[in-house]
Amino acid sequence: MTLEEYLHQKYKPSTIETLLYNITNYQKHITNHQTAQLKDILRYIKILREQDKKPKNIHGILYAIKVYYNYLQQSKKRKDHPCKKLQLQDKIDKSIRTEKLYSTKELDYYLEQTKSYKKLMVSLLVYQGLTVKEITTLQVHQINIEKAEITLTSRELPLNAKQIYLLLEYLKNKDKKPTDLLFTTRTKKPYRTREINDYINFGRNENLKITPLKIRQSLIKNLLETNDIRVVQVFAGHKKSSTTQQYKTTQFEELKAKITLLHPLQ
Repeated sequence: MTLEEYLHQKYKPSTIETLLYNITNYQKHITNHQTAQLKDILRYIKILREQDKKPKNIHGILYAIKVYYNYLQQSKKRKDHPCKKLQLQDKIDKSIRTEKLYSTKELDYYLEQTKSYKKLMVSLLVYQGLTVKEITTLQVHQINIEKAEITLTSRELPLNAKQIYLLLEYLKNKDKKPTDLLFTTRTKKPYRTREINDYINFGRNENLKITPLKIRQSLIKNLLETNDIRVVQVFAGHKKSSTTQQYKTTQFEELKAKITLLHPLQ
């Protein structure tokens, strides 16, 4: 039984994709992965921490490694499980660091510096704050050019005037049906959610790269500066207002952020 066959017996396709990605990366770093011991796995986790991987990602990677050794045990390729009881102490910080988000001007500059063939996708991140899942599953019929609006599962959002031109240019030489995905790869395959970040940031200077999540979070924060929280909640598609509230900065936090920029505390 191969690893892929084992995974297909136990997990859904979207989970299998992530597991294989993390297991493959682990195998590339640990050459003796099939016979690796706990110290080897801890060494790999140390590398991940040094790369500033988020605790949530590290937990996910460790889970994939555990799955890999479960497979080796069940396929009789290994008797023991080197990290079955390993629990990480990395705390997952779910708070939103609003002081590290981007202003409207910075987001506009990011869009301006985007290559023309990527601008429509990036504009939907910058102006409507779509999630990567919404980007990868967006179909042509969900965009109404005449009404200048986009219809999503949980909300309807207005399109920016600039986006109408981008849409017309994007669709001009594409033979797309209403039920077709709006965005596909060059080989006309659907994008995977984890591919969007690399796609929109490829070719940019390191200091000018912004993840899709940070773009969305920044937009929500900026909207809260001039709009009622309930309006922004609907715009963002949040089920609870408390989720939207996390993006609202207090005057004290804004002052603290400005002071830190002028006089960084060691």
